[in-house]
Amino acid sequence: MVVALIGSILATGAGAQTGKPKAADVGITPTQIRLAVVADVDTPVDPGLFQSAVNEVNAWAAIVNQHGGIAGRKVVIDFYDSKLSPNDTTNGTIQACSRDFAMVGNEALFMDNVTNVVTCKDAQGKPVGLPDIAGLALDPNELCSPVTYTVSGDASFCPTLGQDPQTYTTAQGDFLYYLKNNKNLHGIFVVADDTKPAENSETEVFDAGIKLGVKEDGTGIYAVSATSLQSVMTPLIQAVKTNNSNFVYNGSAYSTMVELRREAVLQGVNSVKVWACNQGCYDSQFIQQGGADVEGTYSVLTTLPFYSEYNSNASLKSLVHQLGSINKVNGNGLEAYLAALLFQDATQKALANGGTLTRQSLLAAMKTENDFTAQGILGPTDVAAHKGPPCIVMTQVKNGKWVRVYPTKVGTFDCNPKNAVQLKLNLSS
Repeated sequence: MVVALIGSILATGAGAQTGKPKAADVGITPTQIRLAVVADVDTPVDPGLFQSAVNEVNAWAAIVNQHGGIAGRKVVIDFYDSKLSPNDTTNGTIQACSRDFAMVGNEALFMDNVTNVVTCKDAQGKPVGLPDIAGLALDPNELCSPVTYTVSGDASFCPTLGQDPQTYTTAQGDFLYYLKNNKNLHGIFVVADDTKPAENSETEVFDAGIKLGVKEDGTGIYAVSATSLQSVMTPLIQAVKTNNSNFVYNGSAYSTMVELRREAVLQGVNSVKVWACNQGCYDSQFIQQGGADVEGTYSVLTTLPFYSEYNSNASLKSLVHQLGSINKVNGNGLEAYLAALLFQDATQKALANGGTLTRQSLLAAMKTENDFTAQGILGPTDVAAHKGPPCIVMTQVKNGKWVRVYPTKVGTFDCNPKNAVQLKLNLSS
């Protein structure tokens, strides 16, 4: 059974120990540890946007509670809906500061004011800050905060924030794969312009691919809303058709790639060799919505390809068991789950050798997370140095399913140091 399979992992990871370590801080009682999830869910443009993040943090809490909780205490999750609203986001963090020990798995796109998070007082009245172990952090104000840690977000640009040009580190592993297997790639790049931080995060990636040798057709980078209909894609695919492009990279929502591919079919475009997508396309809904039109689409991952390999990893298998179906897992939700596993690991380190569990000791433990693997779901990642995951897996839609195409061995990653590159770019608004 799943519970038996993961028992050895959770016995060390969840804080199972003899006797309860001392803990004295906000959100901790003799029987409970309260954690906050601030996420955009009830949104007007995309209802249920990050509901999967809330679901997967709750699933993680249920799993650890089945094995004794954290530090012998039951984990309780408080959800604050940020609703794609700066005010609701700020209100959520204020409530979390006064009620919860830490924020875990946050996915709030308008986390642009973190003053109350950074200055949040502990139980002794000291402004040590509210630990923010985020699932998704894009706004520089959050990502560059001294109390924010995230598995997926690279904050190496923070020392040069506001400079022109700005130095940053970005991923390019998927471009290395495409260029190794295809000659003379040229085409268009599509980015979501709904928020500037989201647009910047993908523009960095595009810049890396262009510098490696992917040539731009038309205007090169095309910015559209993540909620755009197929009609918006008409001029983009016309540019592909006019230039006989063989490459299209979608850095927007998976729905944008669905619309791009549908429009390509409508216009009779058959020149594209590589339909490339960020990690957002690796979603069961992408195939359900796109059907035969999305066959052959690539998606780069920094995690194990969970749809096909969850049975090979105890932690993923436990998550699926708790949720009830692999189709309830998606990329956004998994990012939140990884954040919860990071909290779990850092808590264990904070408690080592009889340590006291406080916000301050948790933040100190985060500074030692130099080789985090999320129980094998990730390649070794230096979270403490705010570096993004260096290891990748390439996947592709084949016969209506997401399958691993590189590296081919189940459970492995490509961890080539060249997968990340430091560049300079003007990302000012």
